[in-house]
Amino acid sequence: MRRKNILMITYDFPPIGGGGIQRNLKFLKYLSRLGWRTNVLTVKERDYYVYDSTLLSELSDETVIYRADSIDPLSVSTKIRALFGKFKSNKSLKKETISVSEDAWYVGLYRTLRNWILLPDGYNGWIPFATRLGKNIVKENRPDVIFGSFPGPSNAFVTYKLAKKNRIPYVLDFRDGWTDDPYTHYPSIFHKKYHSYFERKIILGAEKIVVYADSLRKILSDRYPILNDKITVITNGFDPEDFINLVPKVRLNNKIRIVYSGAVYVDRRETYLNFIKAISSLETIYKERLEIIFVGDKLKWATDLVISEKLENIISFTGYLTHKEALEYLISADASLMFLKIGDEINLTGKIFEYIGVGLPIIACVETNGACSKLLDSINHSHGVCNPSNPIEIASKIKLFLDEGFPKLSETNIEIFSRKYHSEKLSEILNEIC
Repeated sequence: MRRKNILMITYDFPPIGGGGIQRNLKFLKYLSRLGWRTNVLTVKERDYYVYDSTLLSELSDETVIYRADSIDPLSVSTKIRALFGKFKSNKSLKKETISVSEDAWYVGLYRTLRNWILLPDGYNGWIPFATRLGKNIVKENRPDVIFGSFPGPSNAFVTYKLAKKNRIPYVLDFRDGWTDDPYTHYPSIFHKKYHSYFERKIILGAEKIVVYADSLRKILSDRYPILNDKITVITNGFDPEDFINLVPKVRLNNKIRIVYSGAVYVDRRETYLNFIKAISSLETIYKERLEIIFVGDKLKWATDLVISEKLENIISFTGYLTHKEALEYLISADASLMFLKIGDEINLTGKIFEYIGVGLPIIACVETNGACSKLLDSINHSHGVCNPSNPIEIASKIKLFLDEGFPKLSETNIEIFSRKYHSEKLSEILNEIC
């Protein structure tokens, strides 16, 4: 019997790292086990601020990865560096991870120019090459379905072009919104209308839509009522296999260890500032009991604030680590920490699910009416939710936990957040189409 064949379209793919890579990686891992022939169309080597080559080892040997050329700024930068040999190319790097600070001045400059000039996004130089290679892949393998990952819009454009040209059904998977993403800023009305037009065109052509949260499902259903029966929620999650054979990071003291996993994005700066104010305001008796570790990209503005507040003995940064090393810090913790941009009620950040998978108490500096709060409430684990705008409330919550202990998470029903379960759900959707 012929195995069903899926072609995933995603510009972002290992060896680049970061939390956003996990969703697609795990879908491919488990879909392969569920009998699907899995193929990925992505980009060739290009510059990025974090790398983790260990992630590729999770994929089946049968998963075929196709890498298209590109003339987008990040790809061109890689070619120039390799050509002149001024720096070692990423291929010559022996480290499993490498990181470039996300708050570097040239990163900010690139993003500003990208947002104004490059349409639909900074990866637009990949579209013609990906479309051409995709045409050959379709001719050779004839996939039963094309799976477009969002973000970004370039993925959606390539998915739409290949699917329509070859009359193959396509599914769009949103791990962030398109025009509704609170972290996306359009520099002009023209840019907003441009994206709104193509969002409508491409979404309405999809056979099925998968979204990361019910909040986005409601937004899209209200905007496009015809999609109501086509949208399915598959949240982010955790992979139980990631926790096998982990060795907790050594603890050199008896302090309470709180771990934040991931980068402190600039958009969340205000919440981070309020958290630092909260820690700074604690009485010495509480400060002496705390050890707070940020596991992820080390940003200068974030570390400078810790130094200015004289909190170096409490708060530390590891820099970017492999996913496995990050989890080893997580399982060594007494509690976990997360925060979102003030006012963000839509986002359902991926790290919350790994915190749930480990079973950690969660200090969540998020909006009380937001998606993260509702998720934690649904599993009776919202004890640590606190207003991201209120340092006093954050400090009070931490003191309460230090005085009374951190509430543990019941393992009941957390299997619904496993990547394996999500992939089974996705497989059912794909089978309906095929």
